[in-house]
Amino acid sequence: MRTRPRVWLSVALSAALCTIAAPVGAQDEVDLRMTIWSANPAHVELFEQLGAEFAAASPTVSGVTIESFNLAELDTLFTTQIAAGDPPDVSWLPVEASLQYRQAGALIDLKPVIDATPDFDFADFIPALLERWVDGDAVYGIPFSTGPLVMYYNKDLYAQAGVKDPGQLIAEGNWTWDAFRETSKQLHEALGTPSYVLNDFDFKNWTRLLPYMFAYGASPWDDTATSCTMDSPEMIEAMQVFHGMTFDDGSMPLPGQQVDFWGGQVGATSAFLGSSANLVDAPFEWGLVQTPAGSAGDTVATGQASIVALAAGRHTTEAAEFVAFLASKDAMAKYSAYFPPIRESLLTPEVLVGASLVLTPELVAPMIDGVKTNGKVFPVAADNSAVATALNRALDEHLYQPGVDVAQALASVCAEIAPLLK
Repeated sequence: MRTRPRVWLSVALSAALCTIAAPVGAQDEVDLRMTIWSANPAHVELFEQLGAEFAAASPTVSGVTIESFNLAELDTLFTTQIAAGDPPDVSWLPVEASLQYRQAGALIDLKPVIDATPDFDFADFIPALLERWVDGDAVYGIPFSTGPLVMYYNKDLYAQAGVKDPGQLIAEGNWTWDAFRETSKQLHEALGTPSYVLNDFDFKNWTRLLPYMFAYGASPWDDTATSCTMDSPEMIEAMQVFHGMTFDDGSMPLPGQQVDFWGGQVGATSAFLGSSANLVDAPFEWGLVQTPAGSAGDTVATGQASIVALAAGRHTTEAAEFVAFLASKDAMAKYSAYFPPIRESLLTPEVLVGASLVLTPELVAPMIDGVKTNGKVFPVAADNSAVATALNRALDEHLYQPGVDVAQALASVCAEIAPLLK
């Protein structure tokens, strides 16, 4: 029988808390440790500078050490370090782990420190983009990066095929999945190439289907993350569009078929805004738009990561203060060029473009408007890693096949993941 990750986390947390003899914050000289999953020298240097700035103003913190790790090793790293009594004080944490870590009691409530921080301006945060980290009045994480899944398209291929591109569909007020499906089919028939590919999908990452799901008001589970809704009418409608484009129209690549939008082989792709770096030397003219609307209207599927203070850390008071410092307007402004913020005052085209070599304020402005008004953060489950693994496996077995009945396939998917949600 497999031990669930959140059980390990709870056990490790309890053991670590029992070994802490001194009251938190009792030392005169405190050295904080913060873990991040980026090894980009610019990112590491920036957070080291922010750590030094915080330490210089703190009466108890003498320094902050920034440590990089591989995101795929997050659960193993934390449970191992917590069990050994040597956890980090502060860390980045992906939204996928938010519910698991909250329910395990692994995160510090930051609200008391936020309320005590002068000029913090908590109202500046966009509420809908904070909800995965809030429970009642408690705040367990501050999102530092909230990236939308957007659509890039190859203007040259659409022109070559004589087909309306996404920008033209938007101009005529017809930007829907139905309209995009039709033009994708036309492009495929004209050029014989796939028209649309989900970036980083390869039929192994269900979250890349969220632009379909959210557009039709669908989610894999309910708001409490305890009941499967993969078999809902909304999900059936959404997956019928995806399945039809893949196995009926030929406009999306089949399982195992490798195509590259960034190399000019595909009409369009959905990817995060940061993927625009792939277009620095693009051999084609390209455009950028929101993903299409469905029966639920315009939505923007949004990935996210937060900065958190770990309850098992030895310096929880200082750790919470450091998170509040990093979430302040001044500090957040310094890293918003790398990571899309959720502060209203900072979520501007100029800030988001940053030092990009390809993005412009004009391209980014509609994406920001979409995030502010219709942004929807990825859904998460309490045992998200196990649920995601089971969901990907079930979709591969039941849905990612030609000729299947989509409703029956999704019912089978629900039968497999429902026990994990409970």
